Amino acid sequence: MGATGVLATLVSPEGLRAQTLAALQALEAAAADEPGTTLFSINEHRDEPGTFSVFERYESDAAVEAHRRSPAMQSFREALVALGIRPTLTFTRPIDPT
Repeated sequence: MGATGVLATLVSPEGLRAQTLAALQALEAAAADEPGTTLFSINEHRDEPGTFSVFERYESDAAVEAHRRSPAMQSFREALVALGIRPTLTFTRPIDPT
């Protein structure tokens, strides 16, 4: 079916920006070693410090599922629960230039 994109947006609670970023960076490091992950880019909103958008791209839906089931993702979920963060996820299909 082709590549799959994920846009995750997370808003860190007041005073917890550093912890939120650390959790994201730990997941980013693990994702770099996952087969099928072609992009994992953490971005902070310029006008909203502590709000992060993560752009992810995977070779296939199977690669997305492998990432979602990984031990690193489980640890990340636990960190989000402890921080009180519920991310917004949008799944996309990249449009290749014609």
